Amino acid sequence: MAIECRRDLLRLDQVVDEKTSQALVEGEISVPETKSPVARILDINAEAIISSREVIQDKVMVEGILRYDVLYIPEDDNIIDSLDSEIGFTQYLDIPGAKPKMASRLKLNVEHVDYELVSGRKINVKSVLNLYGQVSQVVEMEAVREFVDIEQVEVLKDNIRVTANAGTGHSQTMVREDLELSDSMPSILKILRKDVKAIVKEKKAADNKVVIHGDVDLKLLYLCEDEEEPVQYIAHSIPFSHVVEIPGAYQGMECWADVYVSEFYADARENINNELRIIDTELVLGLDAQIFETLEGEILVDAYSPAVSMSLKKRKIKLQQLVGETQGQTVIKESVTFPEGVPKARKIIYADAKSTITDERIEDNKVVMEGIVTVQVMYQTNDTAIPIASFRQDLPFSCSLEVEGARTDMDCQSESVVEHTSHTLLAQDEAEFKITVLCRTGVYRTIEKDVIIGADETDKAAGKEPGIYIYYVQPDDTLWSIAKKYNTTIGGILKYNTLEDESSLTPGTRLLIYKKLESSVI
Repeated sequence: MAIECRRDLLRLDQVVDEKTSQALVEGEISVPETKSPVARILDINAEAIISSREVIQDKVMVEGILRYDVLYIPEDDNIIDSLDSEIGFTQYLDIPGAKPKMASRLKLNVEHVDYELVSGRKINVKSVLNLYGQVSQVVEMEAVREFVDIEQVEVLKDNIRVTANAGTGHSQTMVREDLELSDSMPSILKILRKDVKAIVKEKKAADNKVVIHGDVDLKLLYLCEDEEEPVQYIAHSIPFSHVVEIPGAYQGMECWADVYVSEFYADARENINNELRIIDTELVLGLDAQIFETLEGEILVDAYSPAVSMSLKKRKIKLQQLVGETQGQTVIKESVTFPEGVPKARKIIYADAKSTITDERIEDNKVVMEGIVTVQVMYQTNDTAIPIASFRQDLPFSCSLEVEGARTDMDCQSESVVEHTSHTLLAQDEAEFKITVLCRTGVYRTIEKDVIIGADETDKAAGKEPGIYIYYVQPDDTLWSIAKKYNTTIGGILKYNTLEDESSLTPGTRLLIYKKLESSVI
């Protein structure tokens, strides 16, 4: 017979699973007939854009494009040229338990690009993608708050903090800015490379929206008519602020936000003196945001009655709770000798750096990250046959971030981004690089709890006869477990023993148990 209960509705996010995987995307870049054939490749940059995502049975399907930007020396000229190309991809991330319509969160970046110049009009490329995905679902359940019409029932309560996805939103915004060259820079002949990256600096929930602040970092390479220095480099940062509308959001709620560049244009135009010295930039940002409702309270995780035999109905829940998140900078300062076989340098045009975390681990109250910064260097030489050359160098880095409460049995999610790069040419074959890497991390703990969702009254099973028992405390015993074992109460144990509280319960302690009535819990 069912025991009457009063219940509360629990609504919580359940992380189904999360996975990180690598994928290899191969493709071919064709040089259009409008351009001269390629004699030598200087650099290939790749950016991954997610165009669609879908949660299917036990998988997340991701579709997107890889945007390639190629810098090269043409066959008929020693002056640098460039071309753009796109290659589509479809990848599947195995997440057991995933089902359609569940919520997903993805992170995608290009770790490495290999290329081979097959002919003057054909380049084979292989790109290694890092893909992180998490699938979650909102679960609603009725948990027992108290039992009704039972004379005597003992309950074990536990504090709980549950977080549920209270809404998601997506928005787009356009960012425009005109960049005017400084007086010391020559006029533009042709823009060669347009690299852009958007970073979220701050996010916060407000009334029916999430407010996002961040920076867009632009890196532009252009060709000029200066014979001594034909290639020029510009780095510029544009701050942005935008809101993502999410009905039901309010100030103080936990939130998550991500930003990516879906479109980017940069074109040179003339100033009042009819010189190409102004760069019109226009980009479209895509912004995703989520808000989370957090409830703190008590739930019943166990119960028994010295008067009635009860069969409890329980449901296991898994909670992922944020312990803490933080960010910090680490600086790499290292002298690098040029690789063998490359020309000597007269001037470094630019050094572009990207970071990848190769390992992360949690120690007590901190997260330690190790990774690689890959520096792509383009420079001018003193060799008239090869006026522009390039090379790539990997530099290791490590970063330790303090997170109060972090323990080795917890999980973390970390990322890194290069904030600033500077260089000094020390000799014709040696340069010093100073690179600032911003590292972020969040530490999470996963908690499993049994929640009582109902109870039935059962026939009493045979048990110990009423009487007085002597019990010696065992390791891991609690007053609750001992009282439940003998179908008595914690108050009864404290009444007949010289115990103040749980802390005075140590293995080997002799307890006097007075059992009035036999009963059992199934």
